[in-house]
This record gives sequence, structure tokens and C-alpha cells, in this order.
Amino acid sequence: MQSYRSEHPNHVHQLSVCVSKHYWFTNDNILRYQQKKLEVPLAKCGESKKNHLVHYVLRDHCSGVIYAEVCSSRDLNNLDGFLFRAWSRKEEYTFCGIPEHLTIPKTIESVFPEIKGRVSLLGVIFPKVTSGFQSGIRDIKSLESFMSFYLDKPFCELQESMQKISRCFSSEKSRTGNESKIQLWENGINTVNIPSESWLEIA
Repeated sequence: MQSYRSEHPNHVHQLSVCVSKHYWFTNDNILRYQQKKLEVPLAKCGESKKNHLVHYVLRDHCSGVIYAEVCSSRDLNNLDGFLFRAWSRKEEYTFCGIPEHLTIPKTIESVFPEIKGRVSLLGVIFPKVTSGFQSGIRDIKSLESFMSFYLDKPFCELQESMQKISRCFSSEKSRTGNESKIQLWENGINTVNIPSESWLEIA
């Protein structure tokens, strides 16, 4: 892992949770956009006067495939539940499976201090996160290009469409240029380990 390369799909997953710099919700949960950047750290977003859009993104380092969800800063998603859904089998999206390694930035760990202990129960190893290895920022910029379709619409419409948006993002060309990201993942995956529901119930 010192070379920061993944050998195959589901070898390394990268976790990102961050506050949108441009999108927020009204008191009626309608999505809004503002040009001036909203510089609010994840640890402080619950104290903000605005109700911010918060991104949860899990990225397979080898293929570039992602699974993404959104929530509001006043009602942060349970991180265990997000990872469970990301790693579980899905009807319309083939990406699934527990990785061998998971990168968790310190900004996320400070807000969700129990997450490493919980995920370690699945046998996952945590490599050191470096700025060059964690690529959530560029993924989120790409994801937000889809957000404009949901401007002035209720949060529930965006929330319900996130799996579709993840599929669209992952259908783009991979870095090899010969196949899409999801095709690269599908062609390279062997065994897939799925988390059991009992994992979520462990105190």
C-alpha cells in the first residue's frame, strides 16, 4: 500500500463525507444553489444557520466506481448504514462488496469516532490517508454537475435518485478509456463479500 495502488476492484475503497460548497436546503427542504462558496467544515455543519447538502461517497480506487448518498446537515446519515448499503447487493447497480482496505480521513473519523472499530469487525484494514490518495473532492465536483437537475425540487427527489446518479457517474469512461468504470469493476472482480444485517446490530 505504500505505492498507493490498488491491485483489483474492492482492494481499496475511499470514503468521503463532506459539506457541499454551493448547495443547501430551505426550511421546506427545497434544494438551492449559491455561487459564493459555503465554507463549512463537516464537524461544524450542524451549528450553521443554513441547512447544507452533505455528500457521502464511497469510491473503488481501482475502477473509479462510486456509491453516493446525500443528506442534510441537520440530519446526518448514520455512517454504518451508508457503508452497509454501499457494500450490499443492489437490484439495479452491480457495485457491492466489502473491501480489503478502506481509507477514512481524520475529518470523518472525528465526527464518527466509532466507525473504524465497527468496520474493523469485518476484517477491513485502514491505510494512512494522504492528500494525493484521497480523491473525494473531484468526485464530488463531478457529482454536483447532476445536482442542477434537482434545483428548486424537494430533497426527497434528489435522495431517491442518488443510486441512478451513482450509476450514471460510474458508466463514464474509465482511466483506461477502453471500457466504462463499472465495466472495469465487473471484469476485474472475483469473490464478493457482503456484510450481514447482524453487523448493523452490533453495539
